[in-house]
Amino acid sequence: MSPKKTTTQKTVNNFYAIIDTGAVRRINLTQDVSASIKEVFVSAGVRLTNSELDEVKFDGNYVIDEGEILYVKMDLNAAVLEVLSNGIGIPVLKLKTETIKTLFWVEDKIFYFQNFDSRKLLINRNIIVYNNQTYDALKEDAFIVDNAVHAIYADGKFKFLSYANANKIFSLSEFYVEATNRDLTKFSTHDNISIIDQQWFLDHSNSVIRKQVTLLQKSKILDGANTKTIKKDAKEFNLMIELDKNKKIIFPKDIKHCKEVLVFLNEQFYVGLITGTKYRTNSKRTI
Repeated sequence: MSPKKTTTQKTVNNFYAIIDTGAVRRINLTQDVSASIKEVFVSAGVRLTNSELDEVKFDGNYVIDEGEILYVKMDLNAAVLEVLSNGIGIPVLKLKTETIKTLFWVEDKIFYFQNFDSRKLLINRNIIVYNNQTYDALKEDAFIVDNAVHAIYADGKFKFLSYANANKIFSLSEFYVEATNRDLTKFSTHDNISIIDQQWFLDHSNSVIRKQVTLLQKSKILDGANTKTIKKDAKEFNLMIELDKNKKIIFPKDIKHCKEVLVFLNEQFYVGLITGTKYRTNSKRTI
């Protein structure tokens, strides 16, 4: 009688994790499981890979609508890119000792990313599973894969719908930088700006103020601007902008008013072209 043959399922290497150190780890899957995980990522990623989406370059100043997607042009780091050339050589994930930051699937050179946190780990927990009309304990370490894709990378673009989610995968700080105290101090010395109390301005500048200052500095709108015209135009929107004796725009000790002045200077007040109605927007996009 010939010995009974045992069959082993071939492992597939399209599934990886980025751990908290930034290193990449391979997650070996059997062929059966691989098909299921591929379906999760590719299906959930359809919303982001849709070619009909209007791509909007991310600068921290635009809130996307339905049918739009944000993106930044960037290069993936070498550790992540290695999966394309040396996937089999990447170390296997050690679930007990390594902390997963992000899961990702690679298919046709498209990277599908999913955020991960410790709540999805099933280690040292009393997990009960149902099998053949009987409940039993899950004895092996495991983790949960959500039916979600928070960002994709393809053709040199990192695309996403939510800045908060995307920033957990890769830092987007270089694309969206809030003004530091040093930036605010420099801003206060601009030829067209008069800040009555610089220390008060530093102490009370919140995230919105710092974001607006960054945008204003990048655009250089104030350089060579006619402040008397700015004051006159602001009145059209019932916004009172005062000038000092040197015709500099005064930023008073009123954070709400400072914010309104910054928003106006960043050209986020506008008049409807058809009705002439006056509006204020919380984001803008260059056409």
